[in-house]
Amino acid sequence: MGLVKVWDKEIKGKLWAVGDIHGCYNLLMNRLNEIGFDFENDLLVAVGDLVDRGTQNLECIELLSKPWFTSVKGNHEDLCVWGLEQSAAKQCHVENGGEWFYMLDGKKMHDIAKTFDALPVVLEVNHNGKRFGFVHGHIEQNDWEEFKQRFDLAEQGNYLGRNPADLAMWGRERLNSDATQYTHVSGVDAVIMGHTVTQKPCKRDNCYWIDTGAVHWGTMTILDLSKI
Repeated sequence: MGLVKVWDKEIKGKLWAVGDIHGCYNLLMNRLNEIGFDFENDLLVAVGDLVDRGTQNLECIELLSKPWFTSVKGNHEDLCVWGLEQSAAKQCHVENGGEWFYMLDGKKMHDIAKTFDALPVVLEVNHNGKRFGFVHGHIEQNDWEEFKQRFDLAEQGNYLGRNPADLAMWGRERLNSDATQYTHVSGVDAVIMGHTVTQKPCKRDNCYWIDTGAVHWGTMTILDLSKI
């Protein structure tokens, strides 16, 4: 699967987005039941970081096999991939809640890493006449099409600067910085992100950050995208 994906399956019901789950499977399922999520017709898009820090990591990975669920790749999925290849990445992963991963047998670790490596870094979903973009951490450009094109250029070896996938998964500049270069993202109705924990969902221009600390405070945000 490429780094950028456009959702091509019919969504009969509602489109929802959930912040970083971090191994909190029971919390997710309880919240879905509370909001009346329709498992037969709705689609839930996660903004990455399905695993680490929480205790139900394997259950959260199984979500990727469900027709009602999909996710972009977060930096913690990225750590699972790189932790098998680089000792520094493994150390970083263990220090940030990834010790469970290295307690598994070798085949299980490689199967999980393969699953995570296949996740898109950028997901676009068109629903009810609106275009929604999903990225884990950061969008550098103020134009959605230009943002996607940077990935094509990087894969062709024609892009200088920091790898756009690394920026998208690991960056925080648009939320954390007061720099004026970040404005409304044209070509998309809303961009949904997680990665940076906020006490409540945060909106700047047409960008939304929805990691509200599920694993820290039990406050998991699930956003009904028909209401934004």
